[in-house]
Amino acid sequence: MGLNKQTLKILLKENQFKKISGKYLSIGRHTVNIDYDNLLAIFRRFGLSTKCIDSLYANQQFDELTRHSNRTVLDSDLLNCFSDAEYICLDRSDYEGATVIQDMNAPVPKELHGQFDFIYNGSCMDNLFDPFTFIKNTSDMLKSNGRVLHIEAAGGVPGAYLMYSPEWFFSYYAINEFLDCKVYVTIAKGKGNANHIYDTELYAWQPFYTRNEGYKIIDASKSINGLMHVIVIAEKGESSTSHLTPIQMQYLDDDTVDWRSKYYDFQKTARPLPYKKQKTEIMDLPFHSDHYIHLASKF
Repeated sequence: MGLNKQTLKILLKENQFKKISGKYLSIGRHTVNIDYDNLLAIFRRFGLSTKCIDSLYANQQFDELTRHSNRTVLDSDLLNCFSDAEYICLDRSDYEGATVIQDMNAPVPKELHGQFDFIYNGSCMDNLFDPFTFIKNTSDMLKSNGRVLHIEAAGGVPGAYLMYSPEWFFSYYAINEFLDCKVYVTIAKGKGNANHIYDTELYAWQPFYTRNEGYKIIDASKSINGLMHVIVIAEKGESSTSHLTPIQMQYLDDDTVDWRSKYYDFQKTARPLPYKKQKTEIMDLPFHSDHYIHLASKF
């Protein structure tokens, strides 16, 4: 479980849009997979002071809790460098310093409902058995106008127990009447300077696409050829629910709720793109599908 430079950029963009404050729940303690130079570069890009980062490194305040730590800062210390939110960690045990002990395969108790302003899930759902209970739990634990940020494996990632399509997340938040849901996909094809430090192509995802005759599914499947993740930011409203389950778009009919229509509502929100859209050459889209809109390279 981790926090990489892609999700940090989205956290900081979200913080610019609407301050991350109140109670911040981390589902698991997350290894910060971002080295010193990248941390400085990202903070400067968002107009943030780097004094806090410099202080952590000067005093060698490094992560000694997570099992994959490698002289990087602790996730809670990183949060404190740009937010005054109270950091709280939930896990199925206290082995990495969690203070809320909860198996996310089981429903959370009522006393945790509506308690958190922001929830960060850094690739926990691809390590457990029951994803619906997990996503319902996070929705239940959010306050009204609270936000959740997910990053999960969306393709063949070594060690992942489950993998998720962008549609899975979008359809859930749409049918449960969240105020907003933006879904992005990152694909890393080149080598980074470490297993978890790499540049990616960034795409937005939409539920509508063009049906092309002669579509070749094998060729489309080969188009990824890299490490693919789905990143989701969703905001809860006063009338949002958590219990409704959508139907996959291929099987929508007159007797089902067409959750795709929420896309137009979500597009009207003021929430900005995580990165300014670049002018790029025409490139091969994931799965050769215009579900995906290319936003940026080297994200």
